[in-house]
Amino acid sequence: MVTGGAGYIGSHMVFELIDAGEALVVLDNISTGYRWAVADSVPLIVGDIADSGLVEGIITEHSIDSIVHFAGSIVVPESIADPLCYYLNNTVRSHSLIKSAVKMNIRNFIFSSTAAVYGLPKSNPVYENAELAPISPYGSSKLMTEMILADTSRV
Repeated sequence: MVTGGAGYIGSHMVFELIDAGEALVVLDNISTGYRWAVADSVPLIVGDIADSGLVEGIITEHSIDSIVHFAGSIVVPESIADPLCYYLNNTVRSHSLIKSAVKMNIRNFIFSSTAAVYGLPKSNPVYENAELAPISPYGSSKLMTEMILADTSRV
């Protein structure tokens, strides 16, 4: 399952997975994505990643064994203007998705984070072990989701 698969990056992942011969389904709320961006051969379910009944139903109905998570808000200036929206959408809703994935024994979960978790890094290129110091609610909301994923035993 690809969440946010009707968005720019998610839709490209969908095409790569199709090319690799994977059977998949897209879950997207279409708030910033587009129906036309999803390949006609792929089921598109319009809904919220935080709707555990929906997510768990999709996992069961489509025999999902992996989730690639692209759904989220991504505009840094917007996150500064409305930080609570970003924490709700990127962190709280992702937490719900992760909780459903854990409950349904999904072993493969790929999260699309951001270099914004590093803030203004001291060196370039930026490596994964660089200091985590987000400077926007967008970066902080993605970092909090990474922290949830790092400790799924508490989900």
